[in-house]
Amino acid sequence: MRVLVDLEFGDRLALDAYVPDAPSGAILLLHGGWLAGDKSGETALAERLCKSGFVVFSANFNLDRSGPHGRALNDAAAALRWLRASDFEFGRACVAVMGVGTGGTVAIEVGLQEGVPVVAWSALIDFKGFMDSTAALGDSDHLRDYYGVSWDAIAAAGEQVPYLRSVVLAIVANNLSLLASTSPLTRVTPKAGRMLLFNSTDEVIPVRGVALMQEAMTERGVPCTVSLLEGPEHGSEYLLSALPSTIQFFREVLSPKDSEISRNALGNPDRHLTGIAPDLPVDLFYAST
Repeated sequence: MRVLVDLEFGDRLALDAYVPDAPSGAILLLHGGWLAGDKSGETALAERLCKSGFVVFSANFNLDRSGPHGRALNDAAAALRWLRASDFEFGRACVAVMGVGTGGTVAIEVGLQEGVPVVAWSALIDFKGFMDSTAALGDSDHLRDYYGVSWDAIAAAGEQVPYLRSVVLAIVANNLSLLASTSPLTRVTPKAGRMLLFNSTDEVIPVRGVALMQEAMTERGVPCTVSLLEGPEHGSEYLLSALPSTIQFFREVLSPKDSEISRNALGNPDRHLTGIAPDLPVDLFYAST
């Protein structure tokens, strides 16, 4: 494996390239961390994907008040154009995008716009649902300032939900009427790329978002599989439990034949969690941590 760091693309942005000896496809990897995120936070994941035979391009992107479907999406699309125009060896039709946390939401937006396959871990999808379900914290939103605070520090303090509320409020400029249109659910079309979405049952990101995305994708004839992981893990904490199915998905969609993903290859659809999100669609599988 060769690693080339800080390759410049777009508007003064950088990405790292992880290159295996015999690439079987390319993955654009988008980091988590919201405002404090950076590509360096996904090094372990990038290395594991590369060791599985994929060229991995781990890219930085900007997140501002335009949200995941604004400047961040433009930056990710620029990275996609850059890697396709690069001299790296991989089939140009064999490209997918993966995101963690914030990057998961941006990755979904890329898949909707560009039609490439997507894997997302802990993506915030239903912005309005998240804000409605945490409305009890709303009275103290104005008292909190997380500027420059890392996600790890926020998690250690147990402030993940207030922090995400502050990010969402900044994106919509405190105009709650914009929450629904901020969601990628409003941009699903038959041209979207197929998706594999992971969410933990007890994490900060509500499970209902992935269920709604699967429903919207299914209505438009696009394959979308949801995997629920038991426990409170978020984002990169999925590494051990979600990586095998993630790699299997990429091996299927990045193969020249783009063969169909069998449910048996991805997990055991007959294993059910009791008392968890009973209104979720049946076309999903469960994986334990």
